[in-house]
Amino acid sequence: MIDAIRSEWIKVSTVTVTWVLTVVAVLFPLVITVLTTAFADNVWRGEELASLVTGLTIVSAMLLAVVSTISVTSEFSHNTIRPTFAAMPDRIRPLVAKVVVQLAMALVVVTATVIACWVLGAIVSGDSPDLGDGTALPAMVGVVLLAVGLSLLGYGLGLLIRNSAAAVCMLLLWPLIAEGLIAGLLSAIGFEDLVRFLPYASGINMAVTEPDPESLGRVGGGLYFYAWVVVIAALGVLSARKRDA
Repeated sequence: MIDAIRSEWIKVSTVTVTWVLTVVAVLFPLVITVLTTAFADNVWRGEELASLVTGLTIVSAMLLAVVSTISVTSEFSHNTIRPTFAAMPDRIRPLVAKVVVQLAMALVVVTATVIACWVLGAIVSGDSPDLGDGTALPAMVGVVLLAVGLSLLGYGLGLLIRNSAAAVCMLLLWPLIAEGLIAGLLSAIGFEDLVRFLPYASGINMAVTEPDPESLGRVGGGLYFYAWVVVIAALGVLSARKRDA
């Protein structure tokens, strides 16, 4: 398994798009955090700085999910998955190794980005936000968990769809457009209570300082989001084991 993980890391780390998206995922929240705290006149409390950091880092989470998706779909597009499956016919080892690398990458990058944004934001603003105010730390831990979940979702979609453009569109358009349209439709026909059961709307509660009181909450929403993600990833693995490469 260690050799399989090492092989998957080599594949991911030697692709240009991985480094481009990862650099953008790190620099975007860092730069915006520094600029916002430097030019804002207000005193930053812990929950305010955490809200800024987590809101920006959600973009990083989406970019790393795209990396996870492309790492899967590109192998099918270029047929590089065939020699891998030929070397490991059971297919489960390379599939597990791939998801381990992607989830570890999302965990490390987003955790480092959140910490760096928090520290730089506090230094630039000249204040000392209280991390233990009850909302700051859970939100920042939540955005890391959201990033890991989105990377797992990208992995599952990549295995199911196998086309980079289609899988990335599905990954990005569902939370950005589709869920908003569905929520609007449900509200228009009088089923507002069902909005909280939309997967991404539930998962986003992990990464906000004050979850919507009408939602499933931080823990409940996170578990519900992960339930969807795990099912999609499991279906993707099952598909990859049954279908021709």
